[in-house]
Amino acid sequence: MKKTHRTIKTVAGILLLVPLLALVTACSCREKETAQTSSRQALPRASAPPSPSPAPATAENAEGEAFLTARIRAVSLSGKPVAGMIPIATLEANAFDKPIATGMPTGADGMGVLRFPSSKKVALRAWDPELRFFPNNFLEVLPNSGVINEVLEVTMVQSGILFAKLLLPDGLPARNENAGIMLLHPVHGPWWPAESNTSDAGEVVFESVPPGKFVLRLKVASGPSIEVAETYIAPGEPTSLGTITLNW
Repeated sequence: MKKTHRTIKTVAGILLLVPLLALVTACSCREKETAQTSSRQALPRASAPPSPSPAPATAENAEGEAFLTARIRAVSLSGKPVAGMIPIATLEANAFDKPIATGMPTGADGMGVLRFPSSKKVALRAWDPELRFFPNNFLEVLPNSGVINEVLEVTMVQSGILFAKLLLPDGLPARNENAGIMLLHPVHGPWWPAESNTSDAGEVVFESVPPGKFVLRLKVASGPSIEVAETYIAPGEPTSLGTITLNW
């Protein structure tokens, strides 16, 4: 799947829709495309809990800092609304940036609202606190972009599971060791860290990791490590790395 940019015109400024993960199941390959501004608003279903009330499009706090408000809809790969996702704004879209703004969890209609500083370039996405889902895209908002009229859609995909058998350089299993893994995004670099403990046989399972294509860096507490070439992590199912011999 090629990286796509969807330009959404606002009163002033541009939003870029940037896919995070190269998922085979996400969509077919597309070239860059432009979408026109839309003022359509998804109405909550009768059975859905009310979404957080939108704040004014631009507001001032005591220090005079301006804010923007965005309506965010979390959906699955099939387009169905996903409830319980938390809209967040960060300066970078990786796992290391602490959110500078968070919203209330999305309702049964997938809708949520996020209020964030307008003076900073930010990445908007939705977050699952239980790590059952990961966002497949984020929306980059440039500083002082102006009023955001359209609903911004974030596609959520099921988390993946990695498992492997780790061998030390001497060929023996890496028994009962703390093992760490770093997922490296092909464009954005270090993306997601995880850790787990190996079994007596050197087997390790990393649960709830982002699906997609990543280079992997593995290391155990005793020191040996290895970098694994770009690997596809399937959403919603285990992905085997096989038997891996670590290096000094």
